[in-house]
Amino acid sequence: MAKFRFEYGITLFYLLLGGAWILFSDRILMSLVDDPERLTELQTFKGWFYVVITALFFYIFLRRHLQKLRRAEARALESDRLKSGFLANVSHEIRTPMNGVMGFAELLKDPELTHEERLEYIAVIEESGERMLGLLHNLVNISKIDAGQMKVTLTQVDVNELLENVRLLYSLKAEQKGIRIDIKPGITVNEEAIIWTDREKLTSVLTNLLINGITYTDEGYVEMGYVTSGNNLLFYVKDTGVGIELSKQEEIFERFVQINMTYTKTHDGAGLGLSIVRSYVELLGGKVWVKSAPGDGSSFYFTIPYKRSNALSSKKSQSGI
Repeated sequence: MAKFRFEYGITLFYLLLGGAWILFSDRILMSLVDDPERLTELQTFKGWFYVVITALFFYIFLRRHLQKLRRAEARALESDRLKSGFLANVSHEIRTPMNGVMGFAELLKDPELTHEERLEYIAVIEESGERMLGLLHNLVNISKIDAGQMKVTLTQVDVNELLENVRLLYSLKAEQKGIRIDIKPGITVNEEAIIWTDREKLTSVLTNLLINGITYTDEGYVEMGYVTSGNNLLFYVKDTGVGIELSKQEEIFERFVQINMTYTKTHDGAGLGLSIVRSYVELLGGKVWVKSAPGDGSSFYFTIPYKRSNALSSKKSQSGI
């Protein structure tokens, strides 16, 4: 059903109020006052009373409508500002590795390069290509989420093995910054750590949070683990990094928002990771939040349903699947 337009509503209200006033005000006055002179006097005040009442109602209606318009304008301006910052950051994230690829590709043409120098330049080109590929992957995922095309595919996942794989994947990057990655599985029995979930999305969530922790931690460690919590698994990724102001802890999961725009200018990333994290966690049936303070590091938490593999398998066999 279409929303009733404001100008129609205020016009209709004015007509109804004016018509009711004309029809009933004289009758009410004549029933209360018998003196003609007194009645004439009251007729004058009746007109002024109508003017004041209608002006008051107009003020209330217009004020409420203008407040909505101002809030919408403020949201639009903020969205434009964030989008501009986001596009500038994405442009930087594309240009920087592209310059690395082009520059080192040009250097490889030098016939006097040693074998070690060639391998070093090739490694830089590969790293730059991976960086661009990661950015494009995030942009594609954001587009799929917005279009409602992102589906959940349940498979058997050993969460302990998954944690270790994610740690190994980024251990070298952490070592280069002089920090360590610790993992603390909450289930020691391997069979109980095998659950039904979407491997790709769980991996992406943990990877984004781990990269986030490594990026904003200059010394100390990043800890990744989980515990059982009722019918859910509660995962966490803690770091000893720069921390997040309380006023920003809800905003960082929004699109186009970064933890610290000034700080991130010297670090990789386009600010899409936490937005993807929240979308994936919600698709998996959980929720995500953060606890942090400036200078004290950050602790990101998220939940997913604890669907044990053997329990689900027995249900399928009982139902004849």
